[in-house]
Amino acid sequence: MTCLLLVAATTLSAQSIAPVTILESGHSHNDYTHVHPLFDALQYGYKSIEIDVWLHRGRLIVDHNGLALDSGKKDIEELYIQPIQERVRANGGWVYPGDTTPTIFMVEFKNDPEAGYAVLKTLIEKYKGLFADRLGHGGPIKLLITGNRPWKSLYTDRELYITADGAISQSADSVPPHIIERVSDPYGSHFTWRGHGQMPKKQRARLDRLVKTAHDHGRQIRFYAAPEDENVWRTLLDAGVDWINADDLPRFAIFYKEYIRINGKPKNCHCVRW
Repeated sequence: MTCLLLVAATTLSAQSIAPVTILESGHSHNDYTHVHPLFDALQYGYKSIEIDVWLHRGRLIVDHNGLALDSGKKDIEELYIQPIQERVRANGGWVYPGDTTPTIFMVEFKNDPEAGYAVLKTLIEKYKGLFADRLGHGGPIKLLITGNRPWKSLYTDRELYITADGAISQSADSVPPHIIERVSDPYGSHFTWRGHGQMPKKQRARLDRLVKTAHDHGRQIRFYAAPEDENVWRTLLDAGVDWINADDLPRFAIFYKEYIRINGKPKNCHCVRW
């Protein structure tokens, strides 16, 4: 497996790849912490990739804690945008061969969100054709901001290329779903069940209500910091949760392939409506 990952990291940006099983519900959590950022997630077919960034000296540096930002750490352009552009070119305009739906870069702003938004927009302009609009039309990469959200810019920007991840309490807000596309909360803020046996009925009823509210308002839903447990993953998918956080990328990929073999594709929404 290690050898395969090393090959992937050095060759995927330069040539097209064999088809993989697309993990329509797979979210590569803190993707930059993996041995080969971006490429490990792409090897397994993840459709949502999380990138933490700090605005530093005009660059969006990829990092979690913001320490030693002058130590040569790569920015989002070097680590994600340039490699994905090369891959897209090799694959005829898309991230995965035969898959014509955008792959999501969920960018978590750690500081100065409004200024960071402006830098992100310069990258959209520089890499024209790579990015999709808020409804998924256009390029193969869709941008979603989480963490410190630049709400002012999100509301006033008329170019409509960047959307946001809100809190689950915002599911039924009047904010259009093309501005708040996804809603996310810590799993533990809603549930105590850790995967042993069946989810208690009251907690399952709460889960179903949260999913229904989000979907009824055209939003996707995600729970982070959930137990990395197959029974939890299965229950969330059965309920229609759109994105499953994965830190162990190969383990979730194996689980998801088996899940869809037995159950078919999940009944999640992945919907964004005007």
